[in-house]
Amino acid sequence: MSALTEHRRPPEHGARTPAPRSRPFGAGGVMDVALLAALFAAALIPWWPIHEHGWFLACVGVALATGLAIGAVGALRRWPSWAVALTIASAYLLLGVPLAVPSRALFGVLPTAAGMVDLLTGTALSWKQLVTVQAPVGAYQSLLVPAFLLTLVGSAISATIALRTRHPIAAVVPPSVVFASGIALGVVHEQFAVAAGLAFLVAVVAWLVRIAITRRRALGASRRLEAALADLRRWVGAAAILLVALVAAAVVAVVVPTPQRTVVRSEIQPAFELRDLRTPLAGFRNAFAPDAADRPMLAVRGLPEDVGLRLATLDTYDGVVYSVGGDDGREISSRFARLPYRIDRTGAPGEQVVIDVRVLGYEDVWVPGAGLLAEIAFGGPRAASLADEFVVNDVTGVAAVQGGMAADDSFTAESVVVDPVDDGALDTLRPGTAVLPPGPELPEELRGWLLDHTPSTGEPGERLAAAITAVRQEGYVSHGQEGEASSRSGHSLDRLVELVMDRPMVGDGEQYAVLSALFAREIGFPARVAVGYLPTADDEPDADGWMVLTGERLQAWIEVRDAEGRWIQVDPNPEVREIPDRQPEDPTEVSRPQSVPPPPEDRTPVEDLGADSDLTPDDGEGADDPWVGILLAVLAWTGVAALAVLVLASPILVIMAAKAARRRLRRRAASGRQRVQGAWQEFADLATDYGIPVPSGTRAEQAAAIGGFDSVVLAGVVDRLLYGPETPGKAEARRVWDAVDGLSRRFATDAGAGRAFRAAISLGSLGGYAGSRRGGRA
Repeated sequence: MSALTEHRRPPEHGARTPAPRSRPFGAGGVMDVALLAALFAAALIPWWPIHEHGWFLACVGVALATGLAIGAVGALRRWPSWAVALTIASAYLLLGVPLAVPSRALFGVLPTAAGMVDLLTGTALSWKQLVTVQAPVGAYQSLLVPAFLLTLVGSAISATIALRTRHPIAAVVPPSVVFASGIALGVVHEQFAVAAGLAFLVAVVAWLVRIAITRRRALGASRRLEAALADLRRWVGAAAILLVALVAAAVVAVVVPTPQRTVVRSEIQPAFELRDLRTPLAGFRNAFAPDAADRPMLAVRGLPEDVGLRLATLDTYDGVVYSVGGDDGREISSRFARLPYRIDRTGAPGEQVVIDVRVLGYEDVWVPGAGLLAEIAFGGPRAASLADEFVVNDVTGVAAVQGGMAADDSFTAESVVVDPVDDGALDTLRPGTAVLPPGPELPEELRGWLLDHTPSTGEPGERLAAAITAVRQEGYVSHGQEGEASSRSGHSLDRLVELVMDRPMVGDGEQYAVLSALFAREIGFPARVAVGYLPTADDEPDADGWMVLTGERLQAWIEVRDAEGRWIQVDPNPEVREIPDRQPEDPTEVSRPQSVPPPPEDRTPVEDLGADSDLTPDDGEGADDPWVGILLAVLAWTGVAALAVLVLASPILVIMAAKAARRRLRRRAASGRQRVQGAWQEFADLATDYGIPVPSGTRAEQAAAIGGFDSVVLAGVVDRLLYGPETPGKAEARRVWDAVDGLSRRFATDAGAGRAFRAAISLGSLGGYAGSRRGGRA
């Protein structure tokens, strides 16, 4: 019968029977609860960017303390499972409204009927609402329910598993679910994700070390001093292993480029249909009708000088209409989300401003604003409904109210605004980068006009300044109203071609803004069209700082992105002045001058060789082969995955490497006596790793505790070689090591692959006192 088989049968002495876990509120129980609290604290880190509100900390803090208390008391009182479940449900109903739905709590602490309805419906529906609302959500409506529910239930289950079962290692499963849920429902934040992952890794490793130490103590150590020293050494070893893992993870985080991470909210399209809405540019001319031009539309206070009060930012042009996000809804600028709290604008270029807006005669879904919105608070009789229907696009800063705004509505908005650039500084701008939907090919007439008015060899900023100056100087303003010069509405490509071909150029902001945006894109600047109200020098604020904007202040301008990441407002509209009589068409005015190119220089043989299509390496069919890109992407992902696996497995690899180094030192000791003694130490450590208690005593006593005839024979051989008249040589030591190897293989065969692997990574034999205690004595 093998050593392991005999060990499974209770021996007469030295046997180990699994003892039930101790009372939960002893020293060990308090340590377990504290480590579980740390585990959940680390697991809740990805949830913070979702809420970013002080009430979130109170909500999950109380839920965590309540859940751990339920699990601990249930273990202490030995409650049945149904009693624990009933207590959790009662705590959820009692604490859910004041903590997870605070707006519905009476006096902030008592649940109400409406709050109970929101809590119960939020249990099933708040998960979907959470990913369709712009983060951070704060304590908005019932969106704290997911975090409260997961923390309460998960902590109670973890405490129950840790304090009442024989597999306390499974207590890491609930916090892992909380951690993964926070990542999936959260926001894309690469640096924050790395920090959260490292914190959770530290907490998990600490829990695993705690379980290993507890199990080692359960095996029994006859001497308290030796046990204390062993625990100290284990903690030091665990800390070293953890340090190696953290260093490896940090290297991977810094060196390896992380691919674009997506979460649930980045893949869900909120229910806000742009295709059914008309952009402000489409109805641009309506604002200048006789019955609308003098109509007060908005009153604003706090708007920076020369900054327009924007209604919408248009970034998609199909050759006919400039729109927000396109018709298919797949562009980022078409994705609107609810904003219950605020948007973090830390690090955004520009200055923080606060503007107050009152709605007078304005009626539309677009919410006026300036720059990038950070926070908004509605006022007036419809404040609550406006807040519920408010949506915003984080990329463009465009905001809307699904039901539309009306008279007596008001709001205060905090935004980050970039000051417009002076005309004299346009030529210093350098193009930045931005993801914009592709536009149509520029017609030859428009490209020719641009080349005629801008230096083709100049810097992009110089060309942009020249183009804007030319549009202002050659353009005249007419809205096509009664008594004005003829001017066709629309901003399609054929209307823009007509604009530059006519003499004089006659149009309004609808045409000039679109034309300038296309020119800016052709030059190399990311550009988009903005529509809103642009005050003039005649618009003076009253004594309270309010400025009233009428319908005729509606204007269109462009925004270009520079190398510093700023979207800069540029007004290309000409000043209103008398329009001269129309001139006869003269094609030569827009045609490019003919020039004779210089003859080509004589080419060298090296240049001729490089120009040969058969010999140029970049012109082969495989140069743009998509399979090459796919292969590189697969290799990159494989490398990242391999490094991630290596980081996660680094503690296991360190343990196995330490045992292999210890074995090598024992087997290659200087003398045969040391090698024989090292062989027995290796065998005793092997038994310890398999969960067999090895007492402090003679080798015969240790062999009896381990069990099996082979171990008793091995102990006798080792004693005879170490204490016999002749000094053992290397040949005798090699035979002893061969016997130990055979016993090791038998242990692995009898135990099975799973238990053999656990023994290979066990910390039981790495206590540091194996050499002194397990060496045995005659």
